[in-house]
Amino acid sequence: MRHAALKLSLEEARGLMLSAQGLLDPPPVAPGPTDLEQLVDRLGVVQLDAINVVCRTQYLVPWSRLGVYRRSDFDSLLSPRRTIFEYWSHAASIVPMTEYRYYRPRMIAAGERIRRDYADWLEQNPGVLERTLDSIRELGPRTSAEFERGPGEKRTGPWDWYGPKASRRALEMLWTSGDLMIHSRRAGQKTYDVRERVLAEGQEAPPNDDDLPTSEEVTHRLVGRTLQALGVVTLSWTADYFRLPAPTSGARSRAAVVAPVFKDLVERGEAAPASIEGIAEPAYVDPRRMEDLQRLRSGLTPERTTLVSPFDSLIWHRPRARVLFGYEVCFEAYVVPEKRRYGYYCIAILHRGALVGRVDVRMARDEGALHARALYLEPGVEPTPVLTQDVAGSLLDLAAFLGAERVVVGRSEPDAFGPRLRDLLDGRPAPAGVENANGDVGTAPPERE
Repeated sequence: MRHAALKLSLEEARGLMLSAQGLLDPPPVAPGPTDLEQLVDRLGVVQLDAINVVCRTQYLVPWSRLGVYRRSDFDSLLSPRRTIFEYWSHAASIVPMTEYRYYRPRMIAAGERIRRDYADWLEQNPGVLERTLDSIRELGPRTSAEFERGPGEKRTGPWDWYGPKASRRALEMLWTSGDLMIHSRRAGQKTYDVRERVLAEGQEAPPNDDDLPTSEEVTHRLVGRTLQALGVVTLSWTADYFRLPAPTSGARSRAAVVAPVFKDLVERGEAAPASIEGIAEPAYVDPRRMEDLQRLRSGLTPERTTLVSPFDSLIWHRPRARVLFGYEVCFEAYVVPEKRRYGYYCIAILHRGALVGRVDVRMARDEGALHARALYLEPGVEPTPVLTQDVAGSLLDLAAFLGAERVVVGRSEPDAFGPRLRDLLDGRPAPAGVENANGDVGTAPPERE
């Protein structure tokens, strides 16, 4: 049944998105593997990132929504539970295993592109892909460290992230083409295995490459998953979420590619057309969020306060964060120190439905302390007692998740905010028992200045 067009205020649109992203209602008590599995399915994708100044972002995203949980439970989704896999999605990402068949066409196309674009390298390294693949097929799951480095091999440049070994580049090529998958991780390091063995352990039967979805079917699936994950979308927000491929012909933009899909979803009653106050683009609402819209219109106000990674799906699309939340995402890890405005690794403060500030954080494991090195409130946001209390609670909860014993507060803007936080945090240890929950997490590397 076709839904009537909706008119949403900015506050209603934000509330719908927070609900869809798992950030509106209270978190579960003692979240376990099932809660984590359901969260990944709800979001559709969790971005990976190696920066470990606090902890890797794939662990922060569930913490923002579920609170303190065991990171080993999250790792278990990859192995042995096999309910997720790693591949290119929004970026390098974690994806529900149920979506594998919709990514398989990407893998096949990527393999063809690799053999075309890297033809010269492959000619200079004859048989490296075959030898690497055969080695893993014969010897079982292996990390790149288990492949020998050739004599005299050096990095080709400062941004040569895959390293000097031909085998390491081969591993990434084989992973991108889908011949290898990430079997598991050892202290964050990827362990590779052949695709057929990993899929055989999963819940999904390996797809037949002769019976894969068409590009139109993949686009339709990912558009629907984006609507589910965000609750309310525009065309440009939709195109970004799973980084839909650029059009190959006809359409002039990714947004134009998804427009016909929404027309079909509206006709089938699987999307409600909408307009959002102050946003020119047409919008669409997930009908599963209609109950939430009624709750919001009946007086429900968001009450949660938490901290959000810059790689979190709530804010990773900067234009969406800017227009919907009035917030400018700023990530300065790759900015030279003297040019940074906020700090090396700033995470956003989500307070009762609004993005009200940011905090530059670092986990000092040798001290057992979480350092909030600098805190910044957005222009016009006052450090009220409620805000200060809620931010203090979030910092303590993050400290508990990381295994820190205390929180150290540095400078702040406005100046009064830091002292008020220190008054609340001084002498308050993080909740006990977190070492057992997260003792499997390694030490953060030095900042990349």
